[in-house]
Amino acid sequence: MSNTTTDTKSFPMPLWLQGIVESLAAAFLGAAIIVVPLAIMWLTGAFAEMPLGEAGAIGAYTWLSSYGVPLELFNIDTEQVEGTWWFIPLGLLFVWLLLARRAGGRLAKASQLKSLWKPTVGAIAAYMFFVWGTTTLVNLDTVIINTAVATLIPGAVFVIGYTWGVLRYFRRPIALAIGDRVERFSDTARNLSHYLWAVLRAGVMSLAGAWAIASIAMTVQLGIHWAEVADVYQRLDAGIVGGFIVTVLQMLVLPNVAAWTLGYLTGAGFSLGGTVVSPAGTLAGPQPALPIFAAIPTEQNLQDHWWILLLLALAGIVAGWWFFGVGENHLEDAIIAKISNHPTAITVAVVATGTVIGLTAGLLCMLVMLISGGSWAIGDLSSVGPPVLLTSGLFAAHIGIGTAIGYALAPLSQGALYYRRSVIKELD
Repeated sequence: MSNTTTDTKSFPMPLWLQGIVESLAAAFLGAAIIVVPLAIMWLTGAFAEMPLGEAGAIGAYTWLSSYGVPLELFNIDTEQVEGTWWFIPLGLLFVWLLLARRAGGRLAKASQLKSLWKPTVGAIAAYMFFVWGTTTLVNLDTVIINTAVATLIPGAVFVIGYTWGVLRYFRRPIALAIGDRVERFSDTARNLSHYLWAVLRAGVMSLAGAWAIASIAMTVQLGIHWAEVADVYQRLDAGIVGGFIVTVLQMLVLPNVAAWTLGYLTGAGFSLGGTVVSPAGTLAGPQPALPIFAAIPTEQNLQDHWWILLLLALAGIVAGWWFFGVGENHLEDAIIAKISNHPTAITVAVVATGTVIGLTAGLLCMLVMLISGGSWAIGDLSSVGPPVLLTSGLFAAHIGIGTAIGYALAPLSQGALYYRRSVIKELD
C-alpha cells in the first residue's frame, strides 16, 4: 500500500492576475467585435488596395472612437484639421459596459469585499495598458489623436461597467450597510435621504418611460416608411457582407435615433447635418445614405401634429403616481406644516413635487443628449443630434407637468380627495 496520490495539485490564481486576465479578455473580445467585420471587408476587397496596416489602424481608431475618443481628421494637402469625429453608438457603448460588467461580476465572485481591491487594481491597470498600447502602435497620417485622452476615456467606461458588475454581486451587503448607516441619521437627515432617493428613482423612471415612448414612435415611423428604407438598401447594393454590416451598424445607432426621437417629441427636434427635423417641419439637406434615415418625417406641421407634444407627459404622470405611492412625501408634509390653508398647501406641494422631479429628469436627459449626438466631421455633418440645453429644458417641463398631474390624481385611488374635503370641513 502507498499513501501517495496521482491527483494533480492545482494552485489558485492570484487575485491580481485574475483581474488582468478578465480585463484583457473583455478588451480583446471588444476589439474583435470591431476588427473581425473590418477584416472580412478587407479580405473581400472593400478597401481596394489599402495595405493591411492601414486597415488595422482604421479598426483600432473605430474601436477607440466608439468609446467617445475624439479623432481629428487631418488633411495632408492643406496641412489643416478638417474636423473632429466624435460620436458614440449607444448600442456599442452598452456592449462595452456589459463586457466590463461581466469582468467585475466574475472578479467579485472570486474575491471577498475586503480583498476586492487586488483584482480591481490589476483589471483597471491591464485594461488601460491595452488601450494605451493600441493608441501607440497604430498610426495614420490623416488622424490626430491625444494619447492621454484616448487612454482615459475607455478606461473610465471600463471602470463604470466594472463597478456595475461589482455592485450587482455585492448588492445585498452594500444595501444593508447603507441602510444601517442611514438609520443612524437624525429623523430630518433620514427623511431627506429617503426623499432624494425616491426623487432620483422617479427621474430615472420618467426618463425610461419617455425613452420607451420615443422608441415606439420611432418603430411606427420606420414601419410607415419601410418602402423608402428598402429602396435605399437596394440603391446601396452593398452585397451580402456589406448589407449585413450596414444592418448591424444601424442596430448599434438605433438607441441614438431613439434619443433623437425623444428630442423631437419635446419640440426641440434634432439636426442631421444640413437636415433639421422638428414637429413644426423639416428643413431638408444632405444626409448620409443610411437606410434608417429614409424614415425621417418630411411633411409634418405643428397644426396637425400638436398632439405629439403631449406624449412625454404620460411618462411624467406615471412617475408622479408612483412617487405618491412610495410614501416619501416629506416635502408635502413640510409644506402642509408651514401653510395652514390646506388647499393652498396641497397645490404648492403638487407644483413643488412636479418641479423637483422634472428638474431631476431634465438633468438625466441632458446626459443622454450629450452622448447621443456628436460630430461626423464631414462638411454639414459636423453636428448631429438634438440641441442639448433646449431639449433638456423642454423635457424637464414635459415631465414636471406630467408628474404634477400624476401626483395630484394618485390619491383618488385611495379616496384621499374625500378625506381632504372632510378635513377642510372640520377646520371650517
